[in-house]
Amino acid sequence: FDIKEGLPIPILVGWMGSAADAEAAAGSNDDELMAGGEGEYNTAIVFPVGSPLDASKYLTFFRKGPFEIQAEYADDSQLVPGTKKSLGTYKIDLPPQTESKKVRVKAKLTISSIFQIEGAQLLEEEEYEQTVKEKRELPPSKDAAAEASQAPAEAPPSGAVEEATAKTEGEEGKKTENNGDANKEKTEPEKKYEWVDVVKKKRRTKQTDLPVVPSGKLGINEPELQRLSDIESAIQADMAEVIETDNKRNDLESHIFTMRDKCSESGEYAEFMPSSVRESYMTELTKAEDWLYDEPCATKVRYVEKLDALKKTSDPVVWRFKESLLRSERIAAVSSTILKYRTAVENPGEKYGHIASEKLAKVSQECTTFSDWLTKLQAEQAKLPKYQTPVLLCADMEKKNLELAKMADEILKEPKPQPPPSPAEDKKEGAPAEGENQEPSKPEGSAADVD
Repeated sequence: FDIKEGLPIPILVGWMGSAADAEAAAGSNDDELMAGGEGEYNTAIVFPVGSPLDASKYLTFFRKGPFEIQAEYADDSQLVPGTKKSLGTYKIDLPPQTESKKVRVKAKLTISSIFQIEGAQLLEEEEYEQTVKEKRELPPSKDAAAEASQAPAEAPPSGAVEEATAKTEGEEGKKTENNGDANKEKTEPEKKYEWVDVVKKKRRTKQTDLPVVPSGKLGINEPELQRLSDIESAIQADMAEVIETDNKRNDLESHIFTMRDKCSESGEYAEFMPSSVRESYMTELTKAEDWLYDEPCATKVRYVEKLDALKKTSDPVVWRFKESLLRSERIAAVSSTILKYRTAVENPGEKYGHIASEKLAKVSQECTTFSDWLTKLQAEQAKLPKYQTPVLLCADMEKKNLELAKMADEILKEPKPQPPPSPAEDKKEGAPAEGENQEPSKPEGSAADVD
């Protein structure tokens, strides 16, 4: 099944008639002509009961100046008590004209059963010139015309006459017809054409939008609607600021609780923070927590400043902790890289045997240098307490690992030289190809030697 919504109460429009209405022609098929006598108030139902929603109608007027359209419900007995019958007055601001002009007004019934005038247009017929290309035949030239008129008809020879008399009458008629067509083609010169610009006058309908000034219609007028919209935008901006401020407050509170737990003597950050620093930092966390609860309405900037002050102490601790977690993985990775390239250059085999020994020695030297650097810094790092800045950094190991891999790959990717051709192949290349002409040897004592 299908559900269709329709208008429950008919809507009509009213207007003052004009003298031009009596002389006006009927509107177009899609328009409704709004006619009436001079000074006579006329009404017409635009949207009857059951009219489909989200529909439009065009109303045609003939006017010399501005005019008004009033809209209202046709039957107020069906309205909810207290509902206004009038739907508003719409002024079509047409500039003064010397003669009556056609004005088309668009009435709209929205999807919510609300009537409104969406716009109005002044329709004027006007002439305009358009240049088009047309094909035109050229007159024949004088030389071609003289050639066609002076072409003499040659007399047939006597032998041809005797031969023609011997032919049948049907053949003579066919020959006469063909000769006539040939003579006609010779006498008529070839036609020539050219494209020329032709200016033609055409008519079109010029559409000019007219201002529509509503008054007394239901709902909020434009200035009031804009004012309320500005208020709503300001409330939304304030709400966004409140939400962001709450987020910053939560960030500060979460940081206080998290760092208090992890920086305690039993926490995972304990080894990465000196005891003296831990005590003072715990005091700062307590003060920040007290301030947080004493200042529930602080600004977003104040929360950010408090958090940044606490992070000056906590961020280095967190960084040292993460370095310690990743260090062993990085050491294993670079050690694997060193072993890989060292094995390749010390046992080149068939895969790398073609590379010069000087180049392989260069890779071996880089592996040794990298290995010595890693061993030295590992020993220094082992002596340092975890709360001090490490000397063996993961970023440095990653950088040196990439440098070694790039240098070694450039050397080890050298292609093998092409092997020299074998003697059998050389001999085969020097021998004549199968099927080539060879001089046959003469057998001894053959018949060719006999005198």
